[in-house]
Amino acid sequence: MRNALIASLLFVLTASAAMGDDPQINLPLTKAAWTYSADEGKTFTLARQELRPLAVAAVAARAEFQIDDPVAYGGMFLAADPNLGAAPSYTINGKAVAGPLDGMMYQSIPLDCAKYLVKGKNVLVASGKYTNKLDAAAAVVVAPRLEILPPAAVAIQSGPVLGHVGADYFTVTCRTNIPAEVTAEAGVGKERCKATSSRGYIHRLKVPLPPGIIKFQYTVTARVGAASATAGPFEVTVPGRNPEGFRFVIAGDSRSNPGGWKNVAAASLKSAPEVFFFTGDTVSSGPLDELWDSEFFAPAKELFATVPLYSVIGNHEDHAPIYAEMIYSPGGDGRSMNWSQTIGGALFIGIDGAEDWKAGSKNIQWLQGVLDASKEKFVFFLTHYPAWSSGPHGRGEQPAFECRDVIMPLLAKYKVQAMVAGHDHDYERSEPPADKGVMCIVAGGAGAPLYKKSGRAAAGNPYSKLFIAGSLHYCVFDLTGETCTMKVYDLQGKLLDEKTFVARKL
Repeated sequence: MRNALIASLLFVLTASAAMGDDPQINLPLTKAAWTYSADEGKTFTLARQELRPLAVAAVAARAEFQIDDPVAYGGMFLAADPNLGAAPSYTINGKAVAGPLDGMMYQSIPLDCAKYLVKGKNVLVASGKYTNKLDAAAAVVVAPRLEILPPAAVAIQSGPVLGHVGADYFTVTCRTNIPAEVTAEAGVGKERCKATSSRGYIHRLKVPLPPGIIKFQYTVTARVGAASATAGPFEVTVPGRNPEGFRFVIAGDSRSNPGGWKNVAAASLKSAPEVFFFTGDTVSSGPLDELWDSEFFAPAKELFATVPLYSVIGNHEDHAPIYAEMIYSPGGDGRSMNWSQTIGGALFIGIDGAEDWKAGSKNIQWLQGVLDASKEKFVFFLTHYPAWSSGPHGRGEQPAFECRDVIMPLLAKYKVQAMVAGHDHDYERSEPPADKGVMCIVAGGAGAPLYKKSGRAAAGNPYSKLFIAGSLHYCVFDLTGETCTMKVYDLQGKLLDEKTFVARKL
């Protein structure tokens, strides 16, 4: 969509700036040519062909272009020169270029025109170390590219993604392709509730709802001046309000297989859950920004727009900041990795299993307090790292050891029904004795490469009751009164496992 709407400024060694094809997008960009420096940017007199004889690694490139009215533009993208190595640096008019979130790596860096551009002459400088062989072909390799978008190009790039829902509100996130204000508006009959974010790329909204409602519709609208883009309306069932029962789905480990994940998400949605729980490993590498759309948000677009997402973080997210910004948790300001919430008569607890969970730690004290205050009939504990597994991770990692030695006995003390995790890409149900913990379910089949049972499974997990390899899957839970039944399905609808939990006696 972006390429269809942009007016692009494409710099190569001898070319002038290209104008957009859309006659209504009349960017006043004049001719621009790149010059190069091989002495730490002190001069910009070299042609690209001259660089090879100098046998230098560190180079800088500079281009000038004219802007008549920077206020008229919405946003821009800066795409890297592939010859400038893995970590080039850029400045526009002397200001260091940085993406919207520190710690993220962008293939094409989103930038705010208002922050960087000035009326008249603008200067873009790129510097880095050339990693490719500079031969005759280098003269035609694309140099850094700047794409400038008008307000009419505004679009919702990621989401909307429903977050946790409270007694009288819901949360939703999205991000836009250019800086915009976003309004989420919910409708219940003739009543309308809304919330608006400040101008930016990533938008986190907490929208009020009338108490006691069972269903509502909402839209999300991004605005830049007079231009706007709307997603929706979407219909949402408020979790836990149906007196006949509460249905939720748990799945995890979707990373690196968007096709498989799309199918798991679609099957999960078809089962009509009120909440979708995810056990971590959303993308192959969390800091790579482009993966969040291609591997996670886009394949599950309909699911995330209509069913609240509750998630625990995995190792592949690498604590990338976009995780906390786009997945609105019930903890703290919505960015906490450790959270708890009661929904439909069940208490759900989610943690970052890679944190410190040693005996006496602040995290364990928090968990003890949550469990000590709990009065719900059912408690489900979610973490990415399973205490017991017959997969390759079952040989033991620090999070697993702390789960076994510290967390599991605590869960057993409070008669928690089950720990549900991912990490190993298979399905497994383990049932340790009461002095060792509670049922441990591994549900790691949402798309990631599937695992076989480890050759050391018997020693690593003596409590395994059922292990299934080679099947993408999802777990459907139905809670009614004094029982909660779990059914696990593959993508063909085959029932892989079934288990009924009974209400705990306090």
